[in-house]
Amino acid sequence: MGHGSVDTWAGRSGVCREGLRPGRRRVRRRRRVGTVLSPRRLGASRSAVAALALLAGLGLTACSSPPPAPPRQPVVVETSVSTRYYSVRGTTTPAIFAAIDANGLVETSGQRAIGLTSADWKLGSGDVDVRAVPCVFPSLTVTLHLVVMLPRHETPEDLPADLRDRWERFVARVAAHEQRHVDIYLEGAKAMKARLEATRTAVSCADLEKAIDAEWRAQQADIERAQAEFHAVDETTARSEREAAQARLDDTRGRLEPVNAEIRRLDTELADLRRQVDAGRADLIAQHNGLAGRRRALAEEYNRLVADANGLIDALNWARW
Repeated sequence: MGHGSVDTWAGRSGVCREGLRPGRRRVRRRRRVGTVLSPRRLGASRSAVAALALLAGLGLTACSSPPPAPPRQPVVVETSVSTRYYSVRGTTTPAIFAAIDANGLVETSGQRAIGLTSADWKLGSGDVDVRAVPCVFPSLTVTLHLVVMLPRHETPEDLPADLRDRWERFVARVAAHEQRHVDIYLEGAKAMKARLEATRTAVSCADLEKAIDAEWRAQQADIERAQAEFHAVDETTARSEREAAQARLDDTRGRLEPVNAEIRRLDTELADLRRQVDAGRADLIAQHNGLAGRRRALAEEYNRLVADANGLIDALNWARW
């Protein structure tokens, strides 16, 4: 999800009144929604810049001297971060993830998302005197608004203790993931400040605007790369955890089958012995009881393995992201 850039000019009276054009206020807006920012070319009018600069240059002959260039001011960065939530219901693992799929988020790529960070960028400048040589943007302001979307269970007190613990650890991991996206954006805003502070003066306003646009796009590209690299590392870690859990589950299932087969064989033998005991062969009672004890032991082992397998299956569900 993204919105196009907005460029506006706000006029202001010039110092020399004889045929000069007014100064300009520059504002660039950039809005992106998603975990990774994708830069878009700002919609500045290059021909308008050149025309204004030319008119200003012609007007200088009518004045005794050009106005002094505004003093250089540092680039200002303004940031804000807010958190919003979407509702999740359910008191079982399948129900919880069904609710996330139904009520969750969608990234700019169209993929489902459990957490999401949205970024709204704006670059503005103070009034620019196009007659001044060199051309100087007297002030630049980078504004970055971040919104983090996270899941929140409507009734966590209704969850069984073990499931509530899994849920809390799960949402903590989602929050930590999105916090890293926030950190990358904030670090990128600081780097943007450094880039723009080095490009606020040029021979002409057209050249200056081109330099600012180039640095703006370059830093947006750096932010995008940093977000993509973080996603790649985080996905590798999550995939390793899922693969380890899957390996443990496969091992448990492999041990379940022979135990289950032995239980079925003993059930058949026990049934045969019962028939013989019922026919009056009391000497087989001891053998029957021994086999019954063996079956009980195997049944306990089987039930333990089933519980382990179910626990691993549940762990795999929670390791899906």
